[in-house]
Amino acid sequence: MNTLDLGFLLIPIAIATALFSFLRYKYPNGTLKPLGYSFILGVISAFGALFVLYLAGLLGLDQPKSLKRITFLSFVVLGGSQEFFKFLVLRFYALPLKIFRGTADGMVYGISISMGMTLIMMIAYILNPLFRGYEFYHPMLATLAIANTFTAIIMGFFVGMGKARNNRIIDSLTGLAAAAFLHGLYKFCFFTHEYFLAVLAGIVTLGIVTFFVSLTLRQQEV
Repeated sequence: MNTLDLGFLLIPIAIATALFSFLRYKYPNGTLKPLGYSFILGVISAFGALFVLYLAGLLGLDQPKSLKRITFLSFVVLGGSQEFFKFLVLRFYALPLKIFRGTADGMVYGISISMGMTLIMMIAYILNPLFRGYEFYHPMLATLAIANTFTAIIMGFFVGMGKARNNRIIDSLTGLAAAAFLHGLYKFCFFTHEYFLAVLAGIVTLGIVTFFVSLTLRQQEV
């Protein structure tokens, strides 16, 4: 682990710290303990995703030797499993909280959970010789926290909307499916070197995230 790797690890920590600091400033008398717990649970949930990656390694499914293997590795082993374990924390810890009321809370808790998991996953990627051997190793580490922030906002929006309109199952599963697909596509583009597709997907995702955030802000002003 070199200095550059350590610098990349600071990105999810910086995002989580910025989120906590902003909320402390905006709500000086509020409690941030549930948000802190969600970050810790995000850290713990990362080991579930790592176990899936370990099983894939035992079965030889972590080697991107063909398009089918790359697709499975990207959308199931990496993207799908990570978003699934984030979803479990968001759905069964954060959602039942009384202070969790709608889309804004879903996005905030989603980011906190995601940054906890991202920190552990980045350490795992850094220590794993398999990932260090890929030419996209550093670009992936540089963008991973931002990409996971986007998927966290999208998942959190739908989960929060489900609580607000009492339609938890459909909305929650929609958020999980959207986040898993976008995360999988993010990894797929790196494995296949489809960098134009990655940029295009990033722009579209940024547009969706911007729309969800602006919609949530407008709803809070009403």
